[in-house]
Amino acid sequence: MVPTSRNARRAALALPLGQLVIGVSGALALMVFSASAALGFLAGAAVLAAGFLAFGWRTALVPSVPTGPGAFGRLLLGVGLKWLVIAAGLALALSADRLEPLAVLAGAVAGYLAYLLCLPWLLR
Repeated sequence: MVPTSRNARRAALALPLGQLVIGVSGALALMVFSASAALGFLAGAAVLAAGFLAFGWRTALVPSVPTGPGAFGRLLLGVGLKWLVIAAGLALALSADRLEPLAVLAGAVAGYLAYLLCLPWLLR
């Protein structure tokens, strides 16, 4: 296995894990106020983690080494799948009666901030 692909596979799995850790810690902090806010925060972060896991699955977790056009196709498919999972997950979470919509959006923003903060560390 090429070392760069090993790092890409590690990053593709570690980034959603970091987003879930942020979601769980935020949900534990919000548990003091209400359970629906905590579950909403966790749902928002989990939706982002699922989207980034879908992206990693289509780009870095594929076992073969693609050609240039194949890699670009995987990248486009991964980005489209990521945003489809995020849009559908947020739509379902925001329409749920038991979850607070503001907490769902706060969890999604926290998951995206975890991506922005963890990405330079993961690409080393």
